[in-house]
Amino acid sequence: MSHHIYADGFTRVTLSNNNLRIILTQNGPDQSQEDVATLILPANIAHAFVNGLTSTLKQLEDQIQAQREGTGKVQ
Repeated sequence: MSHHIYADGFTRVTLSNNNLRIILTQNGPDQSQEDVATLILPANIAHAFVNGLTSTLKQLEDQIQAQREGTGKVQ
């Protein structure tokens, strides 16, 4: 891995030359948003990529919930 990018969200998604381009943003001063990077995914794998990410986040959410229930702490 050569780059680490912190993103708070995204501002737009476009399709160009069979590539999905997702403009990633960070929250700047005075509640402004600043574009920081473009995530480019081949359009033919974008659905699988998003589904895989969704599945992984669901697993993490389940793990966090199990930890909260196991310790009795609510955060």
